[in-house]
Amino acid sequence: MIIHSAARTAELAAVKQTENPFAAWNNVAATATLSGTAVLTDGDRSNAVSGTTFDYWLPDVTGTAAQFRITMGAAATLSCIGFAVHNLGTLGGSVKVERSTDSGATWSSTDLGGTHTPTDDSPIVFRIATTGLDAAAWRLNFTGLTAGDPLFVGVMFFGNEMVFPRRFYSGFAPAVAPTEVQLQSNVSVGGNLLGSSIIAQGSTLTASFQNVDPDFVRGDMLPFIPHFNAGKGFLFGWRPATYPQDVHYCWRDGATLRPANSGVVDFMAFDMPMRAFEA
Repeated sequence: MIIHSAARTAELAAVKQTENPFAAWNNVAATATLSGTAVLTDGDRSNAVSGTTFDYWLPDVTGTAAQFRITMGAAATLSCIGFAVHNLGTLGGSVKVERSTDSGATWSSTDLGGTHTPTDDSPIVFRIATTGLDAAAWRLNFTGLTAGDPLFVGVMFFGNEMVFPRRFYSGFAPAVAPTEVQLQSNVSVGGNLLGSSIIAQGSTLTASFQNVDPDFVRGDMLPFIPHFNAGKGFLFGWRPATYPQDVHYCWRDGATLRPANSGVVDFMAFDMPMRAFEA
């Protein structure tokens, strides 16, 4: 689920990018100092910022809340904070983004999207204003828990989003349900179905961008290309205002990202074949 702060909504509306796709890939948490709630065995905080989905942050929930905190060397505005591969919805908890400008003495959630209580365990992304909210310390505060709850989070993201300058509609197949399902079916000699078992499932999706200004490709997007081509993870939302539930933790699935000149005008086009994590 994508949660827009009011200020971020206003920023996007002002430049007519409310529905533009976005990707969040440069995770500053990977190089920040991590702290917060004590962790259980094999549940180190670094597990959640490695980019992989098989290892988890496992907080030792002794009360009703747990925090995952990052501290950077200098104050910065982070426009996108989110997490994936979690069980917060299953546990019935809530979450909010908080920032501190006094080394963690006090925390504020003002203008950061408020508190969200998920109904499932899909990714959660807070989109925050890009100016006026500088802080060196940021955290996700998980509340509404019960002591002993086995909360886990596999992917934590703190950073900034890249908003694509073009939208796409026709031909895009959103991952509203697992799109790839491998079955093992048992069929009798007479051709009757005896039963089927799902042995693997997941989702793939391909974003196709046309008529993109080359200045964007050679500017904001340029550092993202090797990240994508190396198969590293990122958060992706394709139509954030209309379908806020359509946000995924993705990585490359297929050909490399290779923008090409298109048409007689100085525009470029590219495809992004992706695999999305499915619990």
